Amino acid sequence: MIKVKEVYMEHAKYKSAQEAYSQPHLRAKRVYNRRDCLLNPDYIVAIYPHNFESSVDEAMLQDNFTSDTEFTRVILDGNSFRSSEIIVEMAYAEMAERLS
Repeated sequence: MIKVKEVYMEHAKYKSAQEAYSQPHLRAKRVYNRRDCLLNPDYIVAIYPHNFESSVDEAMLQDNFTSDTEFTRVILDGNSFRSSEIIVEMAYAEMAERLS
Protein backbone atom coordinates (compact mmCIF):
# COMPACT_ATOMS: atom_id res chain seq x y z
CA MET A 1 0.00 0.00 0.00
CA ILE A 2 1.13 3.55 -0.74
CA LYS A 3 0.31 6.23 1.82
CA VAL A 4 -0.67 9.53 0.15
CA LYS A 5 -2.65 12.69 0.81
CA GLU A 6 -5.76 12.82 -1.37
CA VAL A 7 -6.86 16.28 -2.50
CA TYR A 8 -10.62 16.75 -2.25
CA MET A 9 -13.14 19.59 -2.35
CA GLU A 10 -15.00 20.64 0.77
CA HIS A 11 -17.23 23.50 1.87
CA ALA A 12 -15.55 25.75 4.44
CA LYS A 13 -17.62 28.07 6.60
CA TYR A 14 -16.37 31.50 7.62
CA LYS A 15 -17.77 34.63 9.21
CA SER A 16 -18.68 37.41 6.82
CA ALA A 17 -16.52 40.52 7.10
CA GLN A 18 -19.41 42.80 6.19
CA GLU A 19 -20.11 45.32 8.93
CA ALA A 20 -23.61 46.13 7.63
CA TYR A 21 -25.16 43.22 9.52
CA SER A 22 -25.96 43.46 13.23
CA GLN A 23 -25.35 39.72 13.63
CA PRO A 24 -22.34 37.90 12.19
CA HIS A 25 -23.28 35.91 9.11
CA LEU A 26 -21.73 32.58 8.27
CA ARG A 27 -20.78 32.11 4.64
CA ALA A 28 -19.53 29.03 2.83
CA LYS A 29 -16.95 28.66 0.10
CA ARG A 30 -15.47 25.71 -1.71
CA VAL A 31 -11.83 24.92 -0.94
CA TYR A 32 -9.44 22.09 -1.67
CA ASN A 33 -8.18 20.19 1.36
CA ARG A 34 -6.24 16.96 1.97
CA ARG A 35 -6.94 13.71 3.77
CA ASP A 36 -4.94 10.54 4.40
CA CYS A 37 -5.40 7.79 1.85
CA LEU A 38 -3.90 4.36 1.20
CA LEU A 39 -3.60 3.31 -2.46
CA ASN A 40 -3.29 -0.30 -3.56
CA PRO A 41 -0.64 -0.25 -6.33
CA ASP A 42 -2.34 -3.24 -8.01
CA TYR A 43 -5.28 -0.99 -8.94
CA ILE A 44 -3.31 1.97 -10.31
CA VAL A 45 -3.66 2.09 -14.09
CA ALA A 46 -1.84 5.35 -14.88
CA ILE A 47 -0.47 8.50 -13.28
CA TYR A 48 -0.08 11.99 -14.73
CA PRO A 49 1.32 15.26 -13.43
CA HIS A 50 -1.57 17.54 -12.50
CA ASN A 51 -1.74 21.34 -12.44
CA PHE A 52 -4.61 23.43 -11.15
CA GLU A 53 -4.58 26.13 -13.82
CA SER A 54 -7.82 28.08 -13.51
CA SER A 55 -8.05 31.13 -11.28
CA VAL A 56 -10.98 29.49 -9.46
CA ASP A 57 -8.91 26.40 -8.66
CA GLU A 58 -5.97 28.53 -7.54
CA ALA A 59 -8.24 30.48 -5.18
CA MET A 60 -9.62 27.22 -3.78
CA LEU A 61 -6.05 25.97 -3.13
CA GLN A 62 -4.62 29.05 -1.43
CA ASP A 63 -6.01 28.36 2.08
CA ASN A 64 -4.43 24.90 2.48
CA PHE A 65 -1.57 24.58 -0.03
CA THR A 66 1.53 26.57 -0.93
CA SER A 67 2.17 27.73 -4.49
CA ASP A 68 5.02 25.23 -4.94
CA THR A 69 2.97 22.14 -3.98
CA GLU A 70 3.02 19.45 -6.67
CA PHE A 71 0.12 17.17 -7.56
CA THR A 72 -0.37 13.90 -9.41
CA ARG A 73 -3.57 12.57 -11.00
CA VAL A 74 -3.99 8.83 -10.33
CA ILE A 75 -6.23 6.69 -12.55
CA LEU A 76 -7.63 3.67 -10.70
CA ASP A 77 -9.13 0.45 -11.97
CA GLY A 78 -11.88 -1.54 -10.33
CA ASN A 79 -15.57 -1.30 -9.62
CA SER A 80 -16.14 1.48 -7.17
CA PHE A 81 -18.86 3.87 -6.12
CA ARG A 82 -16.26 6.66 -6.32
CA SER A 83 -14.60 8.29 -9.28
CA SER A 84 -11.82 6.34 -10.97
CA GLU A 85 -9.51 9.37 -10.77
CA ILE A 86 -8.08 11.04 -7.71
CA ILE A 87 -5.63 13.90 -7.22
CA VAL A 88 -2.86 13.37 -4.67
CA GLU A 89 -0.45 15.81 -3.07
CA MET A 90 2.78 14.31 -4.36
CA ALA A 91 5.17 15.06 -7.17
CA TYR A 92 4.81 12.88 -10.25
CA ALA A 93 8.44 11.71 -9.97
CA GLU A 94 7.97 10.64 -6.34
CA MET A 95 4.81 8.68 -7.19
CA ALA A 96 6.56 7.00 -10.14
CA GLU A 97 9.45 6.05 -7.82
CA ARG A 98 7.08 4.47 -5.28
CA LEU A 99 5.37 2.45 -8.01
CA SER A 100 8.54 1.05 -9.54
